[in-house]
Amino acid sequence: MSLLKNLKLRPIRFAKDEAGNMPAEGVIASVFLVWWYVASFQFFDAYREKNINLKAAYTVADLISRQTNAIDANYVEGLNTLFDYLTHSNVPTWVRVTSVIWDEAEQRFEVQWSYATGEVERLNTASLQANANRIPQMPAGDFVTIVETNMAYEPIFNIGLNAQWYTTFITTRPRYNACVPWERSDGTTAGCNYDPNIDTGSNIHNDGEGFVDPEA
Repeated sequence: MSLLKNLKLRPIRFAKDEAGNMPAEGVIASVFLVWWYVASFQFFDAYREKNINLKAAYTVADLISRQTNAIDANYVEGLNTLFDYLTHSNVPTWVRVTSVIWDEAEQRFEVQWSYATGEVERLNTASLQANANRIPQMPAGDFVTIVETNMAYEPIFNIGLNAQWYTTFITTRPRYNACVPWERSDGTTAGCNYDPNIDTGSNIHNDGEGFVDPEA
């Protein structure tokens, strides 16, 4: 048999050869099986954490929508503690609650009050416009409460899934009142929005854009 013919037959013989080494093949297969198991667990855990974050955020939003009395900074801080408990978060999280009204004359959404836990900035009317397309259409003078939450997710294994932030943006209409009022610092009747000439407390200020910064 010529050398050239022998070289042509070698691939055919190799393809038809059913002999093998079970230990070697088992080691190779086990590597892929372990990788598949770890990757499946990691992606499942990521989606599980995202689902937990979303359910916790909707729980916070639902609690606020059912309020018939005015809320204050302590109430929102307490909601952040509840959010941490529901998500089992081991890293700092934040919650931002904003009361928004539709201004028919200005044809825009305006912030009536906003409070955020942690170091995140509170919303004002100008910064709200970046997310205006995420707010449903509203009749003139109608209020909604925007609840935003943020938590970090760190993968257990390094398999290509990077650490990331899980954020939510939920708009909820008050169930029983026209709005969710903020507790005035001077003890007078709480309202949906504020006039700094009336509420002169040190924890309230207005930036001229329809924004009231509670607990500033």
